Amino acid sequence: MKNKLSVLIASLSVVAGMGLTTASASTYTQKGSGLSNYWAAKFHTVKNANNYVARPSYVASPNYAATHTFEMSANHYVSKAGNTKASLNTAFYLPVTLNQSGDFGNPQSVAITPNGNGAYVAYVTNEASSIGWVTYYNLAKLRNVYGASTSNMALIRQAAYAHSKGIKNNSQYLAVLKSMKVGPKFNTGHIQSLALNPKNGQLWFTKTTGRAGAYGTAEQVSTKSLKPINKINFRLVTPRGIKVTVGNNLTFDKQGKAYFSSYVGGSRAMKIYQGTIAPKKVHFRLLYQGLRQRPGEKNQSIGYNAANNRLYFISDDSISSVSVSKLVSGKLKPGNVHSSVFSSKREFEGLAFSKNGQGYLLTNRGDELLSTNGL
Repeated sequence: MKNKLSVLIASLSVVAGMGLTTASASTYTQKGSGLSNYWAAKFHTVKNANNYVARPSYVASPNYAATHTFEMSANHYVSKAGNTKASLNTAFYLPVTLNQSGDFGNPQSVAITPNGNGAYVAYVTNEASSIGWVTYYNLAKLRNVYGASTSNMALIRQAAYAHSKGIKNNSQYLAVLKSMKVGPKFNTGHIQSLALNPKNGQLWFTKTTGRAGAYGTAEQVSTKSLKPINKINFRLVTPRGIKVTVGNNLTFDKQGKAYFSSYVGGSRAMKIYQGTIAPKKVHFRLLYQGLRQRPGEKNQSIGYNAANNRLYFISDDSISSVSVSKLVSGKLKPGNVHSSVFSSKREFEGLAFSKNGQGYLLTNRGDELLSTNGL
């Protein structure tokens, strides 16, 4: 038994401790326009209620410091403002340390499998880094076999911390670590945009320079190896020469349509773009309706719920959503915009949903997946 455990922990160390991957993604540079022509005069904003939240001074999870990161009971947050009552409850406390202190402390985005049994979480090595990786969590096993959502909420972090200390004689910890698959490091950029296309099962993210009209990339990550396998360089420039910045957030609807949102400088307005992403073609169009009042200061992410066909715009402590059908048809009205405002002072990194509508919000300080209710 001792030999088997030693072999297992050694293999886990190799997977979790990989350096930069040497595997190169198939790369294609798109020629021509990646953005449909649009006429600025046709764009207008819906005068939704002002539930704007300034970026808070972030605080740690209430029990994080007191328990030395091994939190054993759930956090619970209830919305304090907005027209949609919602709550957030801890579903999983994710690792903070796996190989060295705090190495899993910078999660940036999350994608949930349609059946809700798995989560892909993207990380960067630190807040200023462009190097990161993707980790897959078997949520069904962690929840149903190990009680990580109920009776043993500290277990995932304890197992990961034990791994960092080289502990090899705890069979439960080793089994829990097998419910995680840690991908190799590669050049991810800030990777706020990891998203799963439910129509074809492909996992994508975008990278941007932050400059209008400049080349950005869309990269496909293998759901098995967690390595980048396809990369397309593209620019968002209309045939008439209007330049737009490649989005730093991304989601897909049940039809496989891609979306990203951007803020309008000098205002609190938000624009939304719809399009398609494939290994050799990226194309977007501006939707002619936007929001007069975005949810908050920081444009953290965008999400989609197939159960109610709504797009979600995530800022710290503030989440707004709209009906996709009304948005695309140009029939969105102020009352169609749902908003939930919290006072957690946590960093809301990303929001993703299973096919049946169960949402998971990724937060930081420390890493946590909170299940949503009412959004």
